[in-house]
Amino acid sequence: MSEKKSSRTFINLLGIPSLLAIIVAGDSYYQLPIFSIFIGIVLYLGIKEIPVLIKSSNGQPVLPLLIIFMTILQIDRHPSIAWNIPVYNLLIGLTLTAMTTEIFRKKQTSLLNITTLVFAFIWLGIMFGSLSTLRNIPSIGFPITLALFLSVWICDTAAFGFGMKFGKRKILPEVSPNKTWVGCFSGLIFSVIFMMMMYRFNIFTFHVSRIDAFILGLIAGVFGQLGDFAESLLKREANIKDTSNFLRGHGGILDRFDSLTFAAPLTLIYCNYFILVG
Repeated sequence: MSEKKSSRTFINLLGIPSLLAIIVAGDSYYQLPIFSIFIGIVLYLGIKEIPVLIKSSNGQPVLPLLIIFMTILQIDRHPSIAWNIPVYNLLIGLTLTAMTTEIFRKKQTSLLNITTLVFAFIWLGIMFGSLSTLRNIPSIGFPITLALFLSVWICDTAAFGFGMKFGKRKILPEVSPNKTWVGCFSGLIFSVIFMMMMYRFNIFTFHVSRIDAFILGLIAGVFGQLGDFAESLLKREANIKDTSNFLRGHGGILDRFDSLTFAAPLTLIYCNYFILVG
């Protein structure tokens, strides 16, 4: 077994049970916000990888500004704090602060630096960070967050396995050269099947219907893969394969959690507007 495969296997054996334990613990285990702290750590590590995506354009965003505003957003998500700061206020504050900072930095890439911070705040802070809000929804937060993580992982595994074995026609080779139509549909089917099994064995609460489980599977299977494609697009423009080697055999933090940047906020939106009001 190669060193890369050994590292990948070790990370899977250690990482998957640890992640499941963190999801189970949530934010109320001995009054500790374990899950939100975990998401905060992932966000911080993801922010550290952002410069790699714009390195070819010589961008130099002021990352501490992003960390400050993203930390405020993440703290505000915790139910026991709930400052209820509107997200657009944080976006305005970040934009104003970033623009003011660039005035004094006198860089040639001011617009790129500013837009990178705002984009990263939306992509990581709002979209991926929505997992903290999802996990803290009473009654359904735990089973749906658990199902989302597992469904995205199953989708990714099925897409890779069936794509490598049977896939011939590429979807978007200029964006992600290894992804095939067979792999894509296999991942989607397995994602939906898994969500339906979660419903069948009563893992969800009574709030979640059969139709809800089916749609949640579609969200994880379709938009999880779109999140993967989106990050691949950014990497292609930056002419890199991975955002880092933080997770040996898996790439960087953004490479590992890219699917959830799309699937998590849409799952939260669906829960808020269809499950909780049903």
